Amino acid sequence: MKRISFYTTFLLLISGLGFSQTNIIIGTDNSFNSSTSYPAPYGNWYFGAKHQIIFTATELNSAGMSAGDIYSLAFDVQTAEGEPLLDFQIKIGTTSKTVWNPGDNFETGLTSVFGPQTYTETNGLNIHTFSSPYYWDGVSNLIVQTCFNNSGYSQNAQVKFTTSSGNTVMYERQDAQGVCATISGSFLRSDGRPNVVFSWQTPSIPPNTNFIASTTNTCSGQVTFTDVSANTPTSWAWDFGDGATSTIQNPSHTYTTTGQFTVTLIATNAFGANTEIKNNYINVNLSGNSPVANSCTPTTGDGTLGFGITNVTFNTINKNSVNASEGYVDFTCDQTTVYAGQTYSFSATHGAPTTHNCGAWIDWNNDGVFHVTNERIAISTSSYSTSSNVTIPSNAVLNTPLRLRVIADYDLNPAPTPCLNPGYGQAEDYTIIVEQQMIKPDANFEADMTTTCEGTVSFTDLSTNIPYAWAWDFGDGGTSVQISPSHTYTTDGNYTVQLIVSNAYGSDTVSKTNYISVNTANDLTAASCTPNTNGYCCDYGIYKVVIGGINKPSGSGQDGYQDYSCDNFTTVDMGSSYNIEIRTGTDNPQDTKVWIDFNNDGVFDANNELVFTALNTVNPSGTINIPWTGVVEDIFLRMRVSSDEIGSTLDACSNHLRGQTEDYGILLNDPTSIASYENHKFNLYPNPTKGSFTIDNSVQITQIYVLNLMGQVVIYQEVNNQNKIEITESNQLQKGTYLVRIIDKNQNVSTQKLIKN
Repeated sequence: MKRISFYTTFLLLISGLGFSQTNIIIGTDNSFNSSTSYPAPYGNWYFGAKHQIIFTATELNSAGMSAGDIYSLAFDVQTAEGEPLLDFQIKIGTTSKTVWNPGDNFETGLTSVFGPQTYTETNGLNIHTFSSPYYWDGVSNLIVQTCFNNSGYSQNAQVKFTTSSGNTVMYERQDAQGVCATISGSFLRSDGRPNVVFSWQTPSIPPNTNFIASTTNTCSGQVTFTDVSANTPTSWAWDFGDGATSTIQNPSHTYTTTGQFTVTLIATNAFGANTEIKNNYINVNLSGNSPVANSCTPTTGDGTLGFGITNVTFNTINKNSVNASEGYVDFTCDQTTVYAGQTYSFSATHGAPTTHNCGAWIDWNNDGVFHVTNERIAISTSSYSTSSNVTIPSNAVLNTPLRLRVIADYDLNPAPTPCLNPGYGQAEDYTIIVEQQMIKPDANFEADMTTTCEGTVSFTDLSTNIPYAWAWDFGDGGTSVQISPSHTYTTDGNYTVQLIVSNAYGSDTVSKTNYISVNTANDLTAASCTPNTNGYCCDYGIYKVVIGGINKPSGSGQDGYQDYSCDNFTTVDMGSSYNIEIRTGTDNPQDTKVWIDFNNDGVFDANNELVFTALNTVNPSGTINIPWTGVVEDIFLRMRVSSDEIGSTLDACSNHLRGQTEDYGILLNDPTSIASYENHKFNLYPNPTKGSFTIDNSVQITQIYVLNLMGQVVIYQEVNNQNKIEITESNQLQKGTYLVRIIDKNQNVSTQKLIKN
């Protein structure tokens, strides 16, 4: 029998439901992911997966979609796995991105349209009808997010996809809970975008009026306006702010006086009218006021190959241009005003025919020379675009046109400097005017770590509006007046940090409650080495380590060496064996080894301290044996996990070709030290504990004692025949080792060791 196509099936289902929406089809290829590969909206090869998928307004418009309501979307499943997906959900929003770039984070603020609910995909069409229609404005790029989180893994449903022109899909998959809440990290990207059909309908409402200008800064006075209103207006009424008007859809206008002009558009259709007003939208400078001439003008060698800059965005500058075929271009008539002490986003696009090196500079001191490092505001290598956050320095020349220079060139040519002639790329210049904003500072700061075992924390002032005085209070009695100080905490605990910043216009205070957590009990002996990752690729590295109380998901070899020991530790008994699982991904088998620094000397002995080896293996697991002798007990020791490409030199200190090393904490316990007290074992957790702990016993408990190592009772509690009880008084105990003794209703006495951090 001939198989009915995905799209025919969709049309039949929609017709059968009596819908009148139009079906917008994005992606028609019949490729599909494997049962273990991603992207995969219904992918359960890991516990959970989160995807964000970009659809540009251009391709949606080309498919026949304009502003209107989206009622559902559908994915086409080639082969279903049939595993119920817990808390499956879909969210939609808009984005300025067209592709995902390295280092991008998941976008937030999306609208929930489906779920969360348990969903089981089936072969063929899977239609997700929204809880309420999502209105799309017709001009913004669309972003679709799918996510779910199971407590186990099976395989991926195979979903049909089409290769897009760039990495339009970004995803995270991990064996842990909370993947749907993940925002930042080292996420994976792909140009394999799942085929999607949107059910869409144009609403019967007035226009959603909007427009753009060919430039918002002009020295000639000539500006072309383009109507980008949604919902199909049929008439237009323009007011250009200088007394002139027009009724055509996309008019051109010439301003004859210098100044700022507010532009108004009223767009009308059969259902009503709507007005858009853009205040001080057009800046006209007919005086010829431009930056001082620079000492050099870079000349393009060969501009015929398609290299060069196609867009520069900085504050109100948003300039589209051709490419290096124009050679050097002086766009200094395009200018923007920024305020000292404020931070602004800069971006330059240079996406064809391949990657570029790019740099940008601003002549802050207006001397006509770009200082290569001090005045550089952005740099990138081998990229399709360049972006940065630029904080305007307080010593910039004020109220004067300053020159901004952007240069992009083929990345096999030398890295651009302000006066180097590009081989195949080009340079563009713009104008920046810096003004002083007469307002008080807005206080903010961050720390290089919020949990520390060593106690030393570096703080960075992030305050805006140019403060010139700082007053820090670190919460332990320590203070500082430095801009970005370092401070060493000497006592364990949680500390509230406060910063007061001041300038001539006032002061502002920010306080972060319990911001710093200090736990010196877990401060391990420093390792004699920290292996680096020399050439990450191909998903090599460590994604998860599980042993005892450690269950730590992480990134990949791209993260390089990571010391997780301060927050990820467990207690093990001497003379016992423990299962260990190490998730290395499924793309490539790896060599994996584990060491424990049993004698706590900071060096991992290749013979006595190598406890686990798995060569040429994917996701290795096995057993670690904890010896009786030659070990240090009751002190946290360093456990090192290393994984790398097959055949690489893999010892505890070697740098990695593609993989990585992660460190964890292990505390060794001598179970015989309390054996004489024990009639049977009871559950005691968490152990070690930072505060309260719970006792869970199979027989009802009548009495609980907590003793110090001198035998003194520090906590006593009578219990009314309970099997499970939380002891909160332990929050007041000093760090150290204690004995927890219980007496049950049968008069059995049992004792276990408790570590308080």
